[in-house]
Amino acid sequence: MDKTQAEQIIQSTFEALIKDINIQDKASVDALLLGLNRLGKELRNDSVPQKVHNAGSLEEEYKALAEESIASYAQTKESVEKINQEQQRILNEQAKNDAVKLDDIMHQFGSVKDQIQSQMESANEQIAQLNQQIAILKETSNLDPLTRTFNRRAMDSYLQSLCNTKGRVPKSAIILIDIDDFKVVNDTYGHLAGDRVLVFLAKLVNSILRDGDKVFRFGGEEFLLLLNRCNPGGIESVANRILKAVRTNKLLYKEHQIRITLSMGATMFKEGDGYEQFIERADKLLYQAKTNGKDQLVTG
Repeated sequence: MDKTQAEQIIQSTFEALIKDINIQDKASVDALLLGLNRLGKELRNDSVPQKVHNAGSLEEEYKALAEESIASYAQTKESVEKINQEQQRILNEQAKNDAVKLDDIMHQFGSVKDQIQSQMESANEQIAQLNQQIAILKETSNLDPLTRTFNRRAMDSYLQSLCNTKGRVPKSAIILIDIDDFKVVNDTYGHLAGDRVLVFLAKLVNSILRDGDKVFRFGGEEFLLLLNRCNPGGIESVANRILKAVRTNKLLYKEHQIRITLSMGATMFKEGDGYEQFIERADKLLYQAKTNGKDQLVTG
C-alpha cells in the first residue's frame, strides 16, 4: 500500500465515521471502537473497505440477517415437504397409468430425494449454528468486555423500560457507585492495575447482590446497580455490605496491595420519573457523598 492509498483510506474512513455519528441520537465509544476494529481487520486481511458501516448497528444487522436466514431455511423445509407430497402423488398416478416406466421414475425421484435430504440436513445444521450465534451475540452485545457486567446499552434498555412502566410503581432503586481517587490508582500502579481494580469491584458487587439485581458499567470507574423489590432500608443494607466488603478486602497486584473506597448515591424510583431524571438524582447524591468526604452512601 502506497502513501496515496493510505491517505484515501483514512479520509474515507473519517468521512464515514463522521456521517454515522451525525445520524445517531448520541455518540457511542463502543460503536466507534467497533467501527475502527472492523476497519483494522479488513486492512489486516489486505482488503480495502469501500465504506465503514454504522458500527453501532453491526450487532443488530447481524441478528436481523441471522433471523432472516433461519426464516428462509424454515421456508425451504416447508417447500421440500410439498415437493415430497407432490412426488408421492406423481408416483401413485404413474403406478396406475404406466407400470412399465415405474422403476425408472422411482430411480429418478430417489436421486432427487437424496439431494433434497442432503440439503435439509445441511439446512438444519445451519439453523442450529445460527440460533447458537444469535444467543451468544445477544449476550455479549450487552456485556462490558472488561468487567463482564452489563454495559450502557443494556442499562439504557432496562431503565427505559422501568421508567415507561404504567400503573403500579415498581419498588426499584438505583445506586450509582464511583471509585474514590481512581486516577491515583492509575497514576501510581498503571492502567493495567486500574483494570484489575474494576474487575475486582465488579466481582465483589456481584457476589453481594441478590438474583434479579443487576450491575451496569456506567462509564470509566462508575457502576450503576439496579435493585428490584426493595425499600430504603434494603438500599442501605446492600450499600453498607458493599462498602464494608471493599474496605476489608484488598487487591494484590504484583508486589502491591491496592485498597480502594467507594462513594455512592442511591434513590428509589418515583412515579413519573423519566430516564434522565432518575439517573441525575442519583448522580447528585453521589456528588454529595464525594463532597462529604467520600467512602460513604448518600440516599434521597
